[in-house]
Amino acid sequence: VRRLFKDVFSISQDSDFMLHEPASHDDVYAYEYEDGPGPNCNRLAFDLKGGPKSPWNDKVVGLLLEELHRRVNQESWPFRRSEAYFKEVLQDRYKRLRTVWIAAQPKKLVMTLGDAGMSSEESDVENDIETVLRVKNMTWRRAIERELDIIDHQRMVDDDIF
Repeated sequence: VRRLFKDVFSISQDSDFMLHEPASHDDVYAYEYEDGPGPNCNRLAFDLKGGPKSPWNDKVVGLLLEELHRRVNQESWPFRRSEAYFKEVLQDRYKRLRTVWIAAQPKKLVMTLGDAGMSSEESDVENDIETVLRVKNMTWRRAIERELDIIDHQRMVDDDIF
């Protein structure tokens, strides 16, 4: 199955799938709700917005299953598995690759803001920001103000100690 995905989608490892060009929304819609032709056998593409059992992706998995059966017979695999088993393995592989693809996509906010929403390091106006540090007394820290006052007072009284 791994070799099949490598050959069909031109990926050598899962992370390569983040560059996968998904099926166009128009093609998927035409296939599911009209009389569209469906997935192209010569250039398979998943509908990455849909689950593994969506009509489009189910057809892609079916085409992959046909190719897998062709390879099983051509290469004379020593073991046989049921069609349901192979279909489940293909769908599982799709789920893993879809996760990789989704993780690599720009987040919605970044896409909404576009270039205008991003900061530039070379802005015309310099921001005059003054950093202010404040001491925060932590509840777990022991109150030692009295001891510090004694030390400060002693330093004023007898400067030779310090």
